[in-house]
Amino acid sequence: MEPIPYYYDHVNRSAILVKAKQPWYDWINNIYPDNPTIESNREPNVYLIKTKHNNQVILNWLKIHFDEIFQNELNDWHIDENDWPQKRTFTMFKLWFEFEVCGRVLDMEDSPITK
Repeated sequence: MEPIPYYYDHVNRSAILVKAKQPWYDWINNIYPDNPTIESNREPNVYLIKTKHNNQVILNWLKIHFDEIFQNELNDWHIDENDWPQKRTFTMFKLWFEFEVCGRVLDMEDSPITK
């Protein structure tokens, strides 16, 4: 067994973990009423951003860019933008999604990160 290193490489990104809340589930299940298989245990998405500061700076970034994430979350399950909520705000984003910001991202693997 290899020894566990005492430190890991920092990735030059911060992370925002986004998990859907009940209003998102209500929306998607309303769009697909004959297929109500989407449940509240959907895995969250993690968004990496180049902002590398404290959590308040990351939160400020999110207040400006929330709609990019909002659109991606909608598009993951339904691509017809006509069915998306049209007047998306940061307040609505907070009602539809839980989010957690993380200013430190550590890479525990030896292989390179790829896109």
